[in-house]
Amino acid sequence: MSKIVKILPFYFLLHYLFSCTDSSKPIGEESSKGESTLIETNNSEAVELINFSNEDIARFAISSIMGTPSKKIKVRYENGIYYLSYIRKSDSTKWENRVKIEGREIFWASLEGRWRISKEDEKISFEEIGSKLKITQVFSDGGVVIKEFKKGD
Repeated sequence: MSKIVKILPFYFLLHYLFSCTDSSKPIGEESSKGESTLIETNNSEAVELINFSNEDIARFAISSIMGTPSKKIKVRYENGIYYLSYIRKSDSTKWENRVKIEGREIFWASLEGRWRISKEDEKISFEEIGSKLKITQVFSDGGVVIKEFKKGD
């Protein structure tokens, strides 16, 4: 079960943390078809996880972004990218997304769409706090949404 907490006072701290990355290293490059491809960055430190896996992080991130139950999301890993899919209950359509995890940052895209890496896109990060995983979305307008998940959600 997820818990939504809107915390605007922390925007400035989170904005500072996200703005301290090396902007001279691109994380996305446009292809001739207008799609973007993630490029590995060297400024990500390894994150030690105790109670959650990268698969859990990808699943909970898409659950947070799309508002779908995490238990309904299937995940497969290939070449550094997590591919996620689920059937939307309201209209029985299949939805597919991609997730890339770099350090504590999460990048996502629809299966055929662009990576959400522009200045206007939300910045997504995670933090493992004991038996909870916190997914934080910071939007370009200053809004912040934090959702917490427990192992098994």
